[in-house]
Amino acid sequence: MNALLATCFETHRNRFITARAVLRSLLANYLDCAPEDLQFDYGANGKPALAGRLADSGLFFNLAHSEDLALIAVTRLGPIGVDIEQIRPISDVDELVGRFFSPRENALFQSVPADQKNIAFFNLWTRKEAWLKATGEGIAHSLSRIEVTFLPGEPASLLALPETSRSNSGWVLRELLPAPGFVGAIVLPDSRLSSRIQSDGDLLACCQLGT
Repeated sequence: MNALLATCFETHRNRFITARAVLRSLLANYLDCAPEDLQFDYGANGKPALAGRLADSGLFFNLAHSEDLALIAVTRLGPIGVDIEQIRPISDVDELVGRFFSPRENALFQSVPADQKNIAFFNLWTRKEAWLKATGEGIAHSLSRIEVTFLPGEPASLLALPETSRSNSGWVLRELLPAPGFVGAIVLPDSRLSSRIQSDGDLLACCQLGT
């Protein structure tokens, strides 16, 4: 058992290191500098941002990874958030939704057919997480106060945001399907900008982290 745990830890550690190395390389390419020259600051809830002499570069980025896939967004349009999850069974999914999500979402989730609940749950999670990562707000205080669409096949949309948030207007949510068996989401600060992602030098990339 200890050997198995050590192997799992090493696998996740390697994926973590690889994802951040890829991100650092992409950012360095945008900023025409060496990857090792990049410095980072972290917000109160862990949101990373460029620091040092590149703090005012106007470059925004976000990274998410699940299993052996990483999703990276780089843009000059404004704050951005992405999330990705592998769809997988969760034994206590009904309890999790009832405990951590809004009453409306819980009621709707209970009507989802059993064979679609895993997809519905990860739609819920990634769409909320993408907004939280874009704004830098913490999961503990805001997860149940964000409401999103999540039914399988339903277009992604933000339905409600925390009234007390300083970042509660102008955001647009889009679904991402980065690979078979995965779901993802991206949040941008203005609906007028959503059609511009991957233009004007913006990047949305999915990369394999290996095993």
